[in-house]
Amino acid sequence: MKKNLEIGFLHREEIDCKRWNATIDNAFNGSIYAYSWYLDVVSPNWGALATNDYSYLFPLPIKRKYGINYIVQPLHCQQLGLFSTNHISADIVDLFIDQIPAKFKYVDLNLNIHNKTNKHTGHINRRKTYMLDLLNYNEQVFRNYNQNTKRNIFKAIANEFTLTTTLNPVDFMKFYRQYGFMVNRKKDVIVIEKLIESLLTHNKATIAGVTDRNNKLCAVALFAESHNTLHYLLGSAEPENKKKGVMFYLMDGVIKNHCGMDKVLDFEGSMILSIARFFSGFGAKPCTYFNYHRNSLPAGEALVSIKQKLKLI
Repeated sequence: MKKNLEIGFLHREEIDCKRWNATIDNAFNGSIYAYSWYLDVVSPNWGALATNDYSYLFPLPIKRKYGINYIVQPLHCQQLGLFSTNHISADIVDLFIDQIPAKFKYVDLNLNIHNKTNKHTGHINRRKTYMLDLLNYNEQVFRNYNQNTKRNIFKAIANEFTLTTTLNPVDFMKFYRQYGFMVNRKKDVIVIEKLIESLLTHNKATIAGVTDRNNKLCAVALFAESHNTLHYLLGSAEPENKKKGVMFYLMDGVIKNHCGMDKVLDFEGSMILSIARFFSGFGAKPCTYFNYHRNSLPAGEALVSIKQKLKLI
């Protein structure tokens, strides 16, 4: 454990983006989620804990509402936690968690798969993501799929679907607004549009789509790539074509396009059994990451109402 680490809290405007992103570039556990420009979209008021030399970075997705400062994992950002170009021990992770300012009365934060803890196990929930190693996949990729996945892909082939991985962002959003899942439609649309724009600007996006024999768009998916990892951020399908295996066909096409490359496809979850089955059907394996949860908000009827509005309970 490095007891001499000097950790400071930084507001967004105090962060040196050039130094920050250089560390994320070179971090052994670097991730698309941790870049400053990515966080600017999904959590505009984010701050961070960092060492003076920027060798250890711990982004904090901060929100403030109804007079309450809190930290909550943003959408389209599965894992954060501690990133570094150096070794990360459980003791160092604990050190950073200890340094989260007390003014944040509510914390619900996902650490990344390389972060462990010894001290805060009482505040930890285990979550799963599903990851598929693409390096060892070759022409025999199909053999690794389960029978349900194979059956749905054959069904999709019979329906003469066609895959594209260069779908226009405007067409993607038009389709996703109609069929995609959103918590708050207006706000979510703005965030997704900004995220796509930013990913394209940094050459980190793959926008996939599937059309039918009449060239009608039937399904879409957005992927982000960095550090040899392809992240499935979001996707949707027309209900009728979903029954025809269109999402199986889309995923199979993207997997085949990256077969044999030194990459991992991160399906990003899920804890929902039906979705987990969909991901594991492609041969993806579950990988555990930790969610750190702390609630020090005082009790009281007024605060219960506020918590409900903030969707904290």
